[in-house]
Amino acid sequence: MMAPRRAHTATTLPDGRVLVVGGLDGDSYLATAEVYDPIAAQFVPVGTLSEARAHHIAIRLADGRVLVAGGERAPGAPTDSAEVFDPASNTWTRVGSMQAPRIDHAAALLSDGRVLIAGGYDGARTLAVVDVFDPAASVFRPAAPMSAPRSAFTATALPGGNVLVAAGVGGSARLATAEIYEARSDRWRQTGPLRARRGEHVAALLEDGGVLVAGGFVGIHAVATAERWSPVTNSWTSASPMHETRFGDVALELPDGRVLVAGGENDDGDTLASVEIYDPAANTWLLAPALDSPRSLMAAALLDDGSVLFTGGWAPPSSWASCEIHLPK
Repeated sequence: MMAPRRAHTATTLPDGRVLVVGGLDGDSYLATAEVYDPIAAQFVPVGTLSEARAHHIAIRLADGRVLVAGGERAPGAPTDSAEVFDPASNTWTRVGSMQAPRIDHAAALLSDGRVLIAGGYDGARTLAVVDVFDPAASVFRPAAPMSAPRSAFTATALPGGNVLVAAGVGGSARLATAEIYEARSDRWRQTGPLRARRGEHVAALLEDGGVLVAGGFVGIHAVATAERWSPVTNSWTSASPMHETRFGDVALELPDGRVLVAGGENDDGDTLASVEIYDPAANTWLLAPALDSPRSLMAAALLDDGSVLFTGGWAPPSSWASCEIHLPK
């Protein structure tokens, strides 16, 4: 990449390019963005955001544009701002603001093209507030709040248009609760509790409509445990554990229905290069070829040929500008 980055985002565009946004270069917050062109195998700068941000969210909209919202613009300074990238013109446009500044929030695309943005931390308290972004009007509108404030959690779009949010941190305590946002009625309903109170985990949608969550922190320790939510029973069951404890990692749903998890840090604080792939049919984890460099707080995106682009990250104290492409087997 053109700059070292961690705590950034990477989003696959409709034309197969990958948009990389913001993050941290060492201690400096970045307002730059660049696009990876897989045909030319190079990164190209694509303008500057209205403000620097890291730990933000990025969601590809139904029309191919990308919404970037929230994050931290300076140490201890979350932002409520948002902007949209147009890949047709490679330009950025500032859009409306959310109800509150936030980091450690989560977002998911709704079936009608709107974007749900939930929870997070505003610098003083954990939030239950929810915004829905309307891309047609370029505005945020308040939605029904979650039943519990939560940050460092996951939000997964479900078949049919609902969104499952799972676990996270509520104030000073990790949560085992999960709830589903019903977009048509603008209301939340509870699922059964998770098997463990966890935060800073990863999640992925499974082909059967269920959701896998893995890793993160349980109590004060990073874990390798995983669990699955079933849409049939609305309950959680234990899944096979990963080979390594990890947090600060990435998870991607692969085209064949498996789930790839890579990098992060283990419970001893070591930055990881390991890659694991979960087979939901067999309920097993396979160790895949490792990354060339250990990476935590990196970003990953699926390319059109089924390979995965891993960008940036860090192995303290250094941030990386390097990238890798892996073809999962």
